[in-house]
Amino acid sequence: MSNAHPHYYASSCQQRQADESAIATRWIRTPPKLLRSSPSIAQPVSLLRLIFDGLSLLLMLSTWLIFKYIVRPVRRPFLCSDLNLYHPKPPHNVFPTWLLFVCAVIVPVVFILLSESVRWFYLTRRKSVRAVYRLRFRSNIYNVSQLIGNLYIVIGIFAFANAINSFLTNVGKVSYGRQRPHFIPSCFNKTTYKDFCADPTLWIVNYTCIGESSAIFVEKDGAFDIRQSFPSGHSSTAFCGLIFLALYVHRAWKNRNLGFIRYFVETCCFALAAYIGITRITDNRHHPTDVLAGAILGTGIAIIAFRYMLHCLKQTAPIDLENESFREQTDIESQY
Repeated sequence: MSNAHPHYYASSCQQRQADESAIATRWIRTPPKLLRSSPSIAQPVSLLRLIFDGLSLLLMLSTWLIFKYIVRPVRRPFLCSDLNLYHPKPPHNVFPTWLLFVCAVIVPVVFILLSESVRWFYLTRRKSVRAVYRLRFRSNIYNVSQLIGNLYIVIGIFAFANAINSFLTNVGKVSYGRQRPHFIPSCFNKTTYKDFCADPTLWIVNYTCIGESSAIFVEKDGAFDIRQSFPSGHSSTAFCGLIFLALYVHRAWKNRNLGFIRYFVETCCFALAAYIGITRITDNRHHPTDVLAGAILGTGIAIIAFRYMLHCLKQTAPIDLENESFREQTDIESQY
């Protein structure tokens, strides 16, 4: 009987330790889900910054207009036997400038407006968004809805990217001064090789095209335009706008149950940009390397602008999902 008490005491201790271990194991297997903390209201943005954003855009557009309509291209020498310059004059454009503007600028802006509006309505209906932008003017602070703030960032960066693309494209045109494929028929009104070139090894350095004038402003499709082939403006504009749209669709529609529609839209964007570039070759407006250079330039600017847009959205408009589940928070925050 004297040995039963120690044995009973040891068994009780072992049972207690086993129970405590089981409780600890249950806590380890089901740890609490930790939500990432983020402030519910973004830091206020000064109105002065918005003013400088607008001035920067106007300055970039003004510089582009100067290079397009005032600065004359370099008078580049050419070999008279270069058959790449004897293509016939293009009667018309398959893809005119106004249609390019619609496809590469208007369509992306409409897509962004609709996508952001639907996203804002969806999150507002679920009461998942409590973040607002804050605008500071002097000592007053005004709240701005997330829809307006996001549209300002996305469309503003898109517009500035297009302005930079147009500026760099025209800088390349006037500084390189490459002749278009229809240069000789348009400049000298000579359509055959025998009528124009007596010596195949002759380099023509000093020349004046038909229709050149000393006016301050350069005509859009005049004698100076036929020496602005590199890079292709249609190609750079198309790839800048449509690749930006493809990247936006790929990121903004990532967590929506849309199946392969997202990839279909992205493919259409790239296909349309490529088609616009190809038409510039078939229209005898550009050489293939002009179109390739424009595509590389526009794509590079679109990628840089899109990455900067993501940085601005993540830094400026955090989302407060303190009362939402971890799954909902991850779904919404990963959209950008």
